[in-house]
Amino acid sequence: MTTLDSYFQNINDRISFTSEGISFNQFTIEDEDNNELVLNGSLQTTDYTSYGFDLTVNATNFRAISSTKEDNEFYYGDLVLDTRLTIGGNIDNPVVRGDIKIKDGTALSVVLPQEDPSIADREGVVEFVDETSQRLAEMREMEETLNTSPLEGMDVSVNIDVDEEAELTLVIDEGNGDFLNLQGEAQLTAGIDPSGRTNLTGRYEFTEGAYEMSFNFIRRRFEIQPGSYIQWTGEPTSANINITAIYETETAPIDLLGNQLANLSQGARNTYKQDLPFQTHLIMTGELLEPELSFDIVLPDRNFNVSSDIINNSRAKLAQLRQQPSELNKQVFALLLLNRFIGENPFASEAGGTSAESLARQSVSKILSQQLNDLAGDLIGGVKLDFDLESTEDYTTGQREQRTDLNVGVSKSLLDERLTVTIGSSFGLEGPQQSNQQANNIAGDVAVDYQLSKDGRYRLRAYRKNQYQVALQGQIIETGLAFIITMDYNHFMEIFGKDPDEE
Repeated sequence: MTTLDSYFQNINDRISFTSEGISFNQFTIEDEDNNELVLNGSLQTTDYTSYGFDLTVNATNFRAISSTKEDNEFYYGDLVLDTRLTIGGNIDNPVVRGDIKIKDGTALSVVLPQEDPSIADREGVVEFVDETSQRLAEMREMEETLNTSPLEGMDVSVNIDVDEEAELTLVIDEGNGDFLNLQGEAQLTAGIDPSGRTNLTGRYEFTEGAYEMSFNFIRRRFEIQPGSYIQWTGEPTSANINITAIYETETAPIDLLGNQLANLSQGARNTYKQDLPFQTHLIMTGELLEPELSFDIVLPDRNFNVSSDIINNSRAKLAQLRQQPSELNKQVFALLLLNRFIGENPFASEAGGTSAESLARQSVSKILSQQLNDLAGDLIGGVKLDFDLESTEDYTTGQREQRTDLNVGVSKSLLDERLTVTIGSSFGLEGPQQSNQQANNIAGDVAVDYQLSKDGRYRLRAYRKNQYQVALQGQIIETGLAFIITMDYNHFMEIFGKDPDEE
């Protein structure tokens, strides 16, 4: 079916035409997974111009919709459901009653009206767009699509239960890739009145999900707080939302408190360098199509291995920030972008910054790395050696210590330079070592690149990484396969075309 982009099959059952009307006896439609929708009953008529309905529609795990964004730019995806419906009335006033259960396997996406004109289709020329007008036009089109039915005279009232495994995705910012993925349970009532107006009432309460936010090249994942919900009280597009999403950051409160600690001894100040799990709350309220966003920072109730003064002072400071929205937002964006608080001087941090000694050591490390690479350039014929000497500050022991690591890479090209094998090793030269961490990781990272095209534009990479995970206190080995495209282009379709220099 083109409208829903669904594939229905095995529609072969008999339909009986008699003097009393049209009869359906176990008339079955199967979806692409062979799940059945069964139609029983009759269309009662003696003249085949006026009809009375006496039908039932029953289905289990039936895939009613399977569409993509190309089919409908506002909502698309998969809809799997059970139905127990009765259809009565007549052709002028059909009456539909029953129950629908939206099941596991459902994954529907709704694109909220966008303000960014860059996602509008355009070719060859610069097009200036009024963002507000564009967004209002999208809202009107969505409201007309969802709030009215093209069929008038219908009397529809059905109960809708949403399974906890069904997924709903709200696309917040299509240009940046921001979206809200939700799962939960709902008991809703949907209807269409004879004038064609649709209505939806009930509450969709979420048990899990995430808000994926992008800021330039930085991505942050907010976990949905259980109990968040969408409440419908009338038109489907006029729902009210109350959704809280949480991003947790392990950071020290010393920069948050700043001058409040001026009278403490250095030893007491150092206790404020202990990392704590601060939560950034993204709060969405208001109407579904025009949500209002606000932020908060919370230190959750947990057992921390720090004094009660640190906890109480941190929470008091956060309460103070809530009365100063600009200062609160400053700290929110610091947590999202830097994963730490910022003090009065945003370029300095007592939680672990960059000292003059550290800058000097890092500069020397860069010089030594360059010298080592120069010396190794012609050391072994046909083999490329790369050295990277890193010097950083380490606070894992509770005291500041210097850490120096030497990373060595060896690469060799084979098969007329179509195949490249790279082996990476790391050596801990100075500084503390974590529990169960390997001091020397010889041949720990391996990558094999094969050029699928002669110009190297398309490559296939198989890799193995051996990395230390602090949370697990051990070495973790990751293996995988990647497809890589490397090229310069002016138009997107050039990615799949030939290199103009080859023509």
